Amino acid sequence: MAQPASAEAPPAGPAQRVRDDVPGLQQERRNEMPNRKHKHLRTMMKAALASVVLAGSSMAASAQSYNFRLSNLYPENHPMCVQTHNFAKFVEEGTDGDVQVEVFCNNQLGNEREASEAVRRGSLEMVMSGGGGLGRFIQELYMLELPFLYPETRDINTVTWALVDDINALANDRGYEILGFGYEGPRSINSVESFNTLEELQNYKLRIPEAPLYVGMARALGAVPTPTAFTEAYTSLQTGVADGMESGPSTTYNNKFFEVAPYYVQTEHIVNPCYLAINLDLFESLPEEYQEVLRGAGRRSTDIMLEDVLASNEEVMNTMKEQGLTVVELAPGEAEKFRETLKPFSEEFAQSIGADAVDLLNGIREVLDAQ
Repeated sequence: MAQPASAEAPPAGPAQRVRDDVPGLQQERRNEMPNRKHKHLRTMMKAALASVVLAGSSMAASAQSYNFRLSNLYPENHPMCVQTHNFAKFVEEGTDGDVQVEVFCNNQLGNEREASEAVRRGSLEMVMSGGGGLGRFIQELYMLELPFLYPETRDINTVTWALVDDINALANDRGYEILGFGYEGPRSINSVESFNTLEELQNYKLRIPEAPLYVGMARALGAVPTPTAFTEAYTSLQTGVADGMESGPSTTYNNKFFEVAPYYVQTEHIVNPCYLAINLDLFESLPEEYQEVLRGAGRRSTDIMLEDVLASNEEVMNTMKEQGLTVVELAPGEAEKFRETLKPFSEEFAQSIGADAVDLLNGIREVLDAQ
């Protein structure tokens, strides 16, 4: 059976230096401290970021051009990788080619957490990342992907844009500007063996992202949290390290997880966002008209991506079923058991992060209630 495409080592040069430049994250809480406490470091970073600015031509001395790298964990044919290519195209068109964004999908510049840290530090310009990366530095964002939060998948797009200023207030404190969103889900469980009740998850080794939200959720369900890097998920299922993993239809298909976990148990427990982020100091150093182009490209590419992922979900589910995937519905009454089991976890998790997380969760609920 074919393995999912592995991330190739980037060529020597800037891309390789990003990966070599990222240290281990041994003191995660320290990394969550607001950047406002380190303004002197941000000043130094601005000077370093000036290196991405290329001098204008002699005929137009005032003109400047910019070359950015954008890291993405998803493979080339995933809707979120397509989204970042669309973003790059819209930016180039909107700036008459003065801003070029080179997209590196499939973890070419380091894994999700490494790339997010590199953007925070300023050694990489942009990243598309979710809870496994950006969420490690802005834990309040986990509120946007709590289990059973959204009645419909597309509701998450309404929420993120309604609260984009609040989201960016949190992101700015950690050194990021959020330009757009990507969406994954609804997430269900790819399983090596079939099951259809909550009770069968007891002591079940569930591969999850390396993120506190997912560790806590797995424990609340009675499963054994088995966090691994995304690039190791296929092997963990193949070798028995994990009994199953949770992901959305497009990710299941594009990474061929159904080859080693041929049962798709429709829990549909999470719809999660990813964040198209740029280093804040770099963003603020750009001319205002270019800042607006980047914001517009982020919004436009997000809206296209939402429709793409909804269409893709249906298409890839049909394709996987033709190739041997068995879709398993939960037994009657089990979906409600999942919801009720995770409800207290969501409240406790929000409170454990702090007042800003609770405020964001309340804001999410207000937007949903107003629909």
